[in-house]
Amino acid sequence: MYNYSGINSDAFWLLGQNKFNNSKEFYDANKAEIKRLALLPMQQIAEIISNDMMNIDNMMNLIPSKMVSRIRRDTRFSKDKSLYRENIWIMFMRPKADWPSYPCMWFEVTPHSYTYGVSVFEATPRYMELYRQTLLERTDEFLTAVKDAEKTGAKLYADYYKKEKNSCLPDSLKMYYNVKSIYFMVYSDDLKPLENEKIITELKTGYAGFTSMYNFFKSISDEYISLG
Repeated sequence: MYNYSGINSDAFWLLGQNKFNNSKEFYDANKAEIKRLALLPMQQIAEIISNDMMNIDNMMNLIPSKMVSRIRRDTRFSKDKSLYRENIWIMFMRPKADWPSYPCMWFEVTPHSYTYGVSVFEATPRYMELYRQTLLERTDEFLTAVKDAEKTGAKLYADYYKKEKNSCLPDSLKMYYNVKSIYFMVYSDDLKPLENEKIITELKTGYAGFTSMYNFFKSISDEYISLG
């Protein structure tokens, strides 16, 4: 048994109302319930999964309160000035200030769906050049990691260049090569698993399947950092 209180429709209704009212007064009046229904269960998930993540990368930030997103939005650099969000996420990653362009795994819930996946946080063009080079040098390793990720139900998502970086590659490799960014993600619009421990089991299985892809990305990040 896990210490997980579940996330249900009451949580999403309250988050939606908080976003709709868009006022500090409403948020302050409902802050305790928002924490109980939404933030606390996400922190519980972060804590439960932390041992799995420690085995994958022991330099991840695994303090639950620092892994879960805030309800209050940072609007300083956004055209959208609404104060609050109705989605919440957990980031399993190294501290981004100290480890730029390192991979991450995440879990996000919204009133309509949840997702989890693996990618690289803020991959720079120089990082992606190194990724493409590594992809050609260690193709079999990468394709094995792809299969592991796909076994979880994850699909490939990528932002592609309009002009191919290498037109001589087979189509099966171009889809991974000619990318500006790349990630593998599971998407579900069935929110029932969030209400109980089914989501814990699903995430543990999913992240185990993402481990080889995380390690592939991390090896590139290590080289990227070493090159300065």
